[in-house]
Amino acid sequence: MIEAGSFRDPQARVFYHDGRIVRGLSPQAAETDAAARNTGVINRLVARGLLVENWLVDDVEAPSGVPSAAFVESKRVPVVSYPSEWSFAMLREAADATLEANLIALESGFILKDASAFNVLFDGTRPRIIDVTSVDSFGESGIWTAYGQFCDHFLSPLMLEAYAGLPFQTMLQGRVDGLPIGDLNRLLRGRAGLHKGVVTHVRLRSALERRGKSMDTESRTEVGQTSLPRDAVVETIRKTKKLVEGLESSAASTWADYEQAVPYQGGSFEEKAAFVRTAASGAADLHLALDVGANAGHFTKILSEHFDYVVGIDNDAGAVDALFASARAARLNALIPLVIDITNPTPRFGWRGIERTSFTDRVQPSFATWLAVVHHLCLGLGIPLAEVMALIFEISRDAVVEFVAPEDPMARHISATRQSELAPYSGEIFEELANSLGAIKSKLAVSATRTMYHLVRA
Repeated sequence: MIEAGSFRDPQARVFYHDGRIVRGLSPQAAETDAAARNTGVINRLVARGLLVENWLVDDVEAPSGVPSAAFVESKRVPVVSYPSEWSFAMLREAADATLEANLIALESGFILKDASAFNVLFDGTRPRIIDVTSVDSFGESGIWTAYGQFCDHFLSPLMLEAYAGLPFQTMLQGRVDGLPIGDLNRLLRGRAGLHKGVVTHVRLRSALERRGKSMDTESRTEVGQTSLPRDAVVETIRKTKKLVEGLESSAASTWADYEQAVPYQGGSFEEKAAFVRTAASGAADLHLALDVGANAGHFTKILSEHFDYVVGIDNDAGAVDALFASARAARLNALIPLVIDITNPTPRFGWRGIERTSFTDRVQPSFATWLAVVHHLCLGLGIPLAEVMALIFEISRDAVVEFVAPEDPMARHISATRQSELAPYSGEIFEELANSLGAIKSKLAVSATRTMYHLVRA
């Protein structure tokens, strides 16, 4: 089967062969790939953890329409995620990895011809470039043709959040072209436009793009043939790398306040943790688990003790940033935190609606936890309990759910400002729905208003 999202590079189409990920190369691409491998640059990028492991193979047959001068197989990254699902620190790490890979390639006379954020996946907390045939010849002079793409995919959204305090996730969702630098130029007004790098990468580039549109064809061709010494390109990338590494998010986050308002303390936390551990240890499939509403990741980390991979999602990017930092520091390489709103997860998008797949297509766990989530959905957002329960049983075979009764202090706080009448919500209705959709394997009251349930799909 041919990968739907690989049609943009006809020189190296991706296809699947018995569960393996393979790229079929054109004669030109095969020649460039062989030259890069002969210099050792591919091995160096893999050894540095920047490029996913890959190797030449000759035991596959290309589907119709796929070039076949050579075949390169890549190691499968277990969870596919998209830039709109990353936190600020994750996007910054991916940008830094892309720039570092360019610097290493340039040492051997090569460069990355693409700088799409979709070419990077997180293997746990480590960003890895998956476009293994993006390494292209450069020589002693040339131009970084992917600079504009790098700006749109990485620098522009990072600057938006760092300098304007606007989270980039909603701006990137459903877009395959990143955030055009011209759009950022219009968004960075007043003092926001005085920050480091804005004049060089935003104002100047926007002006050049406007000028380029008014040029005749001959003039545009001459500009496209501009060549710079390799040292000059290296210096440009180094300066850009320093700029990226210095960017910090200025967007607001509510996760810290929530952690303080509803702390996990003493016996309650230990009882919840023990309940999750018991349920997880009995799961039939230990490949992938999902923690919905992960927040700071207390229980995401517990799941990582039992499953090969764990995806922790939260709609607060600040919480995901904190979880990413702690997981990275603890070297929890099986944990992937993502910014996902479970009420509006990433849909299919791109060319013909199939170039990029939905979150639920890409992440299909056998086990999921929904701790302190259901009451937010029902009492805070007005989603009927029946709908929430249907989603819980739809997403995974096993689920650990914390039901918070309507008289709970946090539940009362959430629903205090609602004027309209909510759909029926109670522990009795919860259990009736659970038994109609599946079964309650076990339950435990951890307080007077909170009960843990282990649910199993029928």
